[in-house]
Amino acid sequence: METSRLLIDGDVLCYRTCHAVQTDVQWDDDIVTSATNLDELMAAADGSIKYWQNKLEVENVLVAFSDKRSEYFRHDILPEYKANRKAHKKPLGYTFLKNYICDMYITLLIPKLEADDVLGILATDGTYDRNIIISIDKDMLTIPGEYFNMDTEVTENIPENLANYMFYFQTLVGDSTDNYKGCPGVGPVKAREILMKKSKENGWERIVKAFEKAKLTEEDALVQARVARILRSSDYNFEKMEVKLWSPI
Repeated sequence: METSRLLIDGDVLCYRTCHAVQTDVQWDDDIVTSATNLDELMAAADGSIKYWQNKLEVENVLVAFSDKRSEYFRHDILPEYKANRKAHKKPLGYTFLKNYICDMYITLLIPKLEADDVLGILATDGTYDRNIIISIDKDMLTIPGEYFNMDTEVTENIPENLANYMFYFQTLVGDSTDNYKGCPGVGPVKAREILMKKSKENGWERIVKAFEKAKLTEEDALVQARVARILRSSDYNFEKMEVKLWSPI
């Protein structure tokens, strides 16, 4: 009998649910305040999870969260990782909802990892026959398996060769949101050209050549790859609680 599990990005679930339930109140003196009904908050989160269970016909659920300290292993590789993000307050009810989800569902938070990494590790650990990641992050396209996008409600089956391609693609183009630059002068069109061009060189050799053409080194390319890499089960040692940094074969 096939076993299956939903792997839900808890950070996204909490943010989206809190923003959806939050209401603004306009007072006579032009002061606007915000309020959240905690019963509605819990019901909305439960409703989303139940909806996904029914739609995808999966009973088992695990919700992943990022390390609350926001000090990730990627900062050890690239100190400026996500340094461009302005500090912002979490929406009303966020901590309450996170605690509620932790009480009601199976959850997992791993020190120094982001929720994406937890999802990637679990989706590739072989414990279940079928794992479906539920998120909105394009980085989930770098993980082999099933990915359900909360926004589009489209499920994609991502074979390993496509996941590897998307990982190399992110290494080349970088991600301005997360503040890693990729290869200078290489955008999406150029990245596809580099990776799809017929050549005796493997994907990593093509990436290194692109970085060298930009007056950089293989070590510079490796930094970008290790930041771009969403962890899989082979990238993490649970016994030592350590990340095994990605290296080309």
